[in-house]
Amino acid sequence: MARDQEHKFNSNIDARDDRLVLDPREEEMRAIAFFAGVLVATPSMAAERLIFYTANFPDATSVQLTVLSNSVSQNSDYDFDVAIGLAETDVSGAVRYEDTGKHRARVRCNYPAYVGVGARKYPMALPLNRSAHDDWKESLWMTFCAVPSS
Repeated sequence: MARDQEHKFNSNIDARDDRLVLDPREEEMRAIAFFAGVLVATPSMAAERLIFYTANFPDATSVQLTVLSNSVSQNSDYDFDVAIGLAETDVSGAVRYEDTGKHRARVRCNYPAYVGVGARKYPMALPLNRSAHDDWKESLWMTFCAVPSS
């Protein structure tokens, strides 16, 4: 990734304690989405990297976050364990930098929904009904937990 300060990737999230009570239909839909994610998303992600977030910069540089691998979490506080990759591309789409490490995150779909990175839990303010998600943690949560629509 470029070392310039203007390219610094900011992953801060507002850690407000947003309370949410889901009605039974929403709980049921989230359970269906969870199982669909386990059955459908995992095999399809194995063949190719899924880009779940892209940050674009004024000089046409972009940073893409991808799902390298995922599994059902062994930790009962979470639904998924995810390995995240990072790549920086230039205006032509050529990769200028690719992080070879696997950055670990965990995702919890049901209330209280959150994404865990290290020891920190980032709460998701549900429902996430904005069309554009400007935070990578929201995009990761949506990738694994959002109810598919047709």
